[in-house]
Amino acid sequence: MSWTLGQVKARVRNLLDDPQGSYLTDAFLVPLICEVYDDVNSQLASTQSSWDIAVVEVPGIPPGTPNLAPYQTGSGPLASLTDQPLRIDWKPAGDDPAYYRLARNYEVIPDLQPREDMAGWEFRSEVIWLTNCSIAVDLRIRGEFGPPALTSDESVLLSHPRIGYVVAYGTAALVATVRGNDAWTRGYEQKAMEGMDEIMEQLVRAEQGQVRRAGRQTRHSRIQ
Repeated sequence: MSWTLGQVKARVRNLLDDPQGSYLTDAFLVPLICEVYDDVNSQLASTQSSWDIAVVEVPGIPPGTPNLAPYQTGSGPLASLTDQPLRIDWKPAGDDPAYYRLARNYEVIPDLQPREDMAGWEFRSEVIWLTNCSIAVDLRIRGEFGPPALTSDESVLLSHPRIGYVVAYGTAALVATVRGNDAWTRGYEQKAMEGMDEIMEQLVRAEQGQVRRAGRQTRHSRIQ
């Protein structure tokens, strides 16, 4: 079962002998937890596994919308997209999902007259650009998305069921270093590294298994 931010905070405070949060206040602790969480997610990305693949729907895009920049910033539904989409499907706005169809990745969008369909798209300067469509559309984007921000005690650390363990021990090691407790620092760093190694090995094995299965079917690929 995945950890929540509240559970990570409680574990860190217990590890550092401050269960009531006398000095490990939220204002001090949460930014450190988020920093460690970002770091371990970056390490997970290096496994090239599919842990961060998600499908996000963006409904009601107005006619003539040139790009999805407004949806890729701030609190937009695509704000956590980390790379070029793997696939984009479209349908007329409000139609049944059964009508989704593939939009072509042009790489470079050609000059096209407005038309009543989404001819295609390109990914340029970290922005999704669209061909000129004369009707409102719904889009379904499949790609690599970073996990949601940790904004409340109920926020779930989604990268892996055991990622909260790694984040808790990694955060405890950071605080122990600041407080000059070398024994805690060494012990908690070791726990964090062992947990991270276990997760990464599991992801790599899972990805290799998928590649091997695909090969049979087609007959043809740490915290410091």
